[in-house]
Amino acid sequence: MKGHVTGIPAGRIAIGGAVAGAVIGGAVSAAKQAKSVKENKITKEEAVANTAKDAAGAGVATAAGMVLAGGLGMGLVGSILVMTAASAGVKYLWDSSVKTTEPKCEPAKK
Repeated sequence: MKGHVTGIPAGRIAIGGAVAGAVIGGAVSAAKQAKSVKENKITKEEAVANTAKDAAGAGVATAAGMVLAGGLGMGLVGSILVMTAASAGVKYLWDSSVKTTEPKCEPAKK
């Protein structure tokens, strides 16, 4: 299946979206996790696991949004809206099913 507007195969769109989403989502999560580690709210191991889960979820969500938006061919504004809504929905489902370690109010034990 090729993207409606782009002519690029959906698989290539999905891979590109997954990589971009994982890199950006992972970077944002790493910054958040580093703060929690610095404040002794989670351990370094928990931070690494949380970052990996967040990066994977962002990658899956971005890939799904890009494939859907590319397949519908709604023009720039419509594609951005579809991609944003689809990505947010998939990320919500991911976060609901994949558990991460929440920062504790008290310092983590070393």
